[in-house]
Amino acid sequence: MRTAGQETVADQRHSPRPTGPAGDATVPLLASKITPADPPAALVDRPRLAVRLDSGAQGPLTLLLAPAGWGKTTLLAGWFAGRRANGTAAWLTLEPGDHGTRFWCYLHAALTAEIARRHPDLAAPPEPGRTEPEVFLPRLASAIAAQPEPVLVVLDDIHTVTDADVIRGIEFLLRHSQGQLRLVIAGRSAPAIALHRLRLTGELTEIRTAELALTLSESVRLVREQAPDQPIERIRELHTRAEGWPAGVRLASLALASGADPAAGRLPASDPDAGIAGYLRAEVVPDPDTPAHETLVRASVLDRVCGALADELTGRHDGEQQLAAAARTAAGFIVAIDGEPAWYRCHQMLADALYAELQRRCPDELPELHRRAYAWHRAHGRPVAALRHGLAIGDAAGAAELAATYWPELLLCGHEDASRTTLPASLDRAPAALAMSLALDQLEIDVHPDGAIATEQPACVGEPPTARSGAHAAGRDLTVIVAPLAIALAHGNFESAAGYAGELVAATAATGQGEAGRGHPVALALLGTARFGLGDLPGAEEALTAVPAMADGRHSCTIRFATGQLALLQAWRGDLDRAGAAAQTALASPACPGRRCASHAAAAHLALALVALHRDDLSDATRQLDQARTLAGPGTSATVTGLVAMVQAAIRHAEGDFTAVADLLGDTDTGSTVNYHAQLRRLALAETRMACGDLGGARELLSGLAGEGPAPTRQTARIALARLRLLAGEPAAALAEVPGWAPPRDELSTRLHRLDAGLVEAVATRALGDQRTARDLLEQVLDLAASDGHRRVFGHGGTPVRELLVEHLDSGTRHRGFVNDLVDAAGRRHADRHRPAPAIAEPLTERELTVLRYLQGTLSNGEIAAELFLSVNTVKTHVRNIYQKLGAPRRREAVRRARELRLL
Repeated sequence: MRTAGQETVADQRHSPRPTGPAGDATVPLLASKITPADPPAALVDRPRLAVRLDSGAQGPLTLLLAPAGWGKTTLLAGWFAGRRANGTAAWLTLEPGDHGTRFWCYLHAALTAEIARRHPDLAAPPEPGRTEPEVFLPRLASAIAAQPEPVLVVLDDIHTVTDADVIRGIEFLLRHSQGQLRLVIAGRSAPAIALHRLRLTGELTEIRTAELALTLSESVRLVREQAPDQPIERIRELHTRAEGWPAGVRLASLALASGADPAAGRLPASDPDAGIAGYLRAEVVPDPDTPAHETLVRASVLDRVCGALADELTGRHDGEQQLAAAARTAAGFIVAIDGEPAWYRCHQMLADALYAELQRRCPDELPELHRRAYAWHRAHGRPVAALRHGLAIGDAAGAAELAATYWPELLLCGHEDASRTTLPASLDRAPAALAMSLALDQLEIDVHPDGAIATEQPACVGEPPTARSGAHAAGRDLTVIVAPLAIALAHGNFESAAGYAGELVAATAATGQGEAGRGHPVALALLGTARFGLGDLPGAEEALTAVPAMADGRHSCTIRFATGQLALLQAWRGDLDRAGAAAQTALASPACPGRRCASHAAAAHLALALVALHRDDLSDATRQLDQARTLAGPGTSATVTGLVAMVQAAIRHAEGDFTAVADLLGDTDTGSTVNYHAQLRRLALAETRMACGDLGGARELLSGLAGEGPAPTRQTARIALARLRLLAGEPAAALAEVPGWAPPRDELSTRLHRLDAGLVEAVATRALGDQRTARDLLEQVLDLAASDGHRRVFGHGGTPVRELLVEHLDSGTRHRGFVNDLVDAAGRRHADRHRPAPAIAEPLTERELTVLRYLQGTLSNGEIAAELFLSVNTVKTHVRNIYQKLGAPRRREAVRRARELRLL
C-alpha cells in the first residue's frame, strides 16, 4: 500500500505516461515536486507581498531572490493557492540533477495536469523526450500561446539548476509564448537570463531580501504564535538581531517557547546543536575545512572586518580573497560594505554562531585576537572600535585616553565592535571618561522586561553639574556632562537634557572648526533635540538647522542625526515637502559602525510616516511607522520614542479604531499639564472622546491646556475647544474660541494649526448662515493645504467639511481638481460607514446600539451609565448581550466585529 507523499505523477488524472530523465517510462516522476507544500501552521499573513506578486504576475517574469530561510517558498505556496483557484497555475520544485530532459519532463507533467484541470477539452502540450529540444520547445511555446488564459508557472529553487541549456530553454519560452506565460522564479541567486532587457521594458518584477524581511509587527505576531507572553522589548531585540530573517525569528521563537533566555548570549545560538546554529551550519556557512571558514571564525571578535584586519587576526595573507569567497558562499548573510578597501559584516545571528564556535574551539586565542584588533584599529585610525578591544585586554589607561578624546562619537553613535567585547560591570576609581563609556554602554543595553529603560543614574557618572550658564565650563572634563545628557534624553527628562546640552554647547563653542571642534555640532544637535522634547519648536529648529553648516563631511553622522530630527520637527508642524526632503537626505547617509547610529534613521522614518498620514496614505504611514519602531532601540532619544506612540495612535484614529487609541496612549492624569508629551497624549485622547461623542470627557481633558504649557499645546487646545463648541451646536461660541490663523492676525506657529483653525472657522461661519465668508475662508485653507498635499485634515472634519467642499465646487475655486479628490475620498468613507450591515443571528436593539457606540471610547461602564442615565447593572446587561450577539469575548473585539458588520 502506498502512503501519503509517495504518489507519483502517473497516479494523477489526466497525467501523461511518466517518463524519466531520458524518456524511460520505467522511472516515475514524483507528484510532490509539482505540488507546493502546505504552509506552516504559524504563518504570518503578509498582504503587502501578495500584492507585489499579483502585480508581478501581470508581466512575463517575477524574480523572488533571497538567501536560505527568507520565506520564499512559504510566501509562494500561500499565494499560489489563490492563483490556482482562479486560473491555470503550475508549480515545480527543483533539485540538483533536474537538468536536460528530466527538467522538461517535470515541467510538461505540471503543465499537462493544470491544462487538463482547467480545460479538459484542450490538447495536452507535446511530450519531451520524443523529439529534439529544437523541435519540442517551439511546440511547447505554441501550446502555451494557444491557451485561452495566461499560464502561471512557479519554479522554486531555481539556483539548483546548473544546466545552461535549461536556462536558455526557459528564456526561449518567455520570448515566444506571445505573452501567455507568466513565470515566477524563486531561488537564492538569479538564473542567467537576459534580465536587462526585461528591466528596460518594465516587464521584470524583483522581490529581494529587503522586501522579504519581516517587519517588527510581523515578528511580534510570529513570536507570539509560539511564545504568547513575550514582552515587546524582548521581541524587538530578537527582531533586531534577526535583521528581519524569518527563519531566524521562527527558530528563536521556538527556543523562547521552550524556556531559553535570549539575554544569556543575546539569542539561543551558542549551542552548536541549537536550531539557529544548526540551520546556519547546514545552509549558510562555508565548509568547516576551508580557509574562508577559519577566517570568519577568528574575525567573529569584530563587528566588521576588512582583508588587512583579517590577515592580522589569522596570520595569513589572503584575507580579502577569503572574505570575498565567504560572501559568495553565504550570500546575504555576509555583506560587503561600500568602501576602499572592502569591509564585510556578518548577519548578527551568523556572527553569534561563529563567535560561539570560537569560544568553544579556541578559548585561549581570545585575548590575543583582541590584542591584535586593538593594535590594528589604533594604527589605522579607528579609535572608537579600538576602545572596546583595549578594555578587553586590560589597557584601561589607553581606553580612557580614547574615550576622553572621542566622546562626541560615543555620545552620538555609541560604541563600535561592541558585540564581542563586554565592558566590566564597574570601574572602581576609574577616570571619568571610562565611567562615561560604561554609563553609555549600560544605557544601550539595560532594558527591563516591560520595555522601560532603567531610570537610575549609574553611580560612576557622579553628581550632575549644577551650573547651566557654561561660564565656568572651559577646561572642564566634558565627559562628566556627556552621560547625564544621554540618560536624560533617553528617559524624556528634557528640561535636564536641555541644561546639560546648553552647558556642552557653551563648553565646546571655543574649540573652533575641524577635528578639534567636532564636539560642538554634536552638542548643538542634542540641544535641538531636547528643545523639541520641551515643545520649543522655534528653538529646536534654530539649533538643528545650524548643525550642517558646522559639521563638515567627516562628521556625516552628526548631520544625519540633526537632519532626521529636523525632518520630524517639520512633519510635526505640517511642513510636509520640507520634511520629506530632509528625511530622504537623512536616510541617504550611510550609518557608521556605532551601535546606536542606525537608530538615528528612526526619526526620518517617523517623519515620513507623518507625511504619509497627513496626505491620507495610511498604508505608507503604517509601513514607515513600523520602520521607525524597529530602529528606535535603547538609548534613542525620547523625542522619537515618545512620538512613536502618538503617530501610531493618530493612524488608528484615522482608521476609526478608537479603542486602540486609548490603549496606546494609556491612562492620562487630567491634572498634569507640565510635560509636553503628556499634554500631547491628553490632546489626542480628547480628540478621540470627541469622535465618540463624549464631549464632557473631552472638555475635562482639555481644561487648563489652553492657558498653560508650550505654545503648540496651548494653540492645539484652543482649536480643539473651538471644535468641541461646534460639535455641541454652538457655532458662535466656536468662532469666539478659535485663534487667529491668517494674516494679519495670525496667532499660530504651525501650518497644521492654521489648517485646523481655518476649517473650524469656515464651518462655524457657514453654520451661522454667512455662506460667502465661509467660501472665502475655505479657499484660503485650500491654498494652504494644496501646496503641501494635506488631505487628512479635511477627512478629520467629518460631514460638515464634506458638505462645505461639495458646495465649494460651484464657487469658482482655484483648486477644483484637489477639491474633487477630497470630495471623492470623503464620499468613499461615508459610503463605507453607511453600507447596509450584514445580517447577524440576533440583531442589536436600539439601546444596545447606543451602548455599543460608547464602547468605542474610553468610558467605563459606570461612566456610560451616567451619560445615559441608566443603572450600572443595566449597562452591564447590555454589554453582555452585545458581546454574545457579536460573538466577542472582550470590548475591543466587540468594537472590531461591529465595524466589520458596519454597525459603527
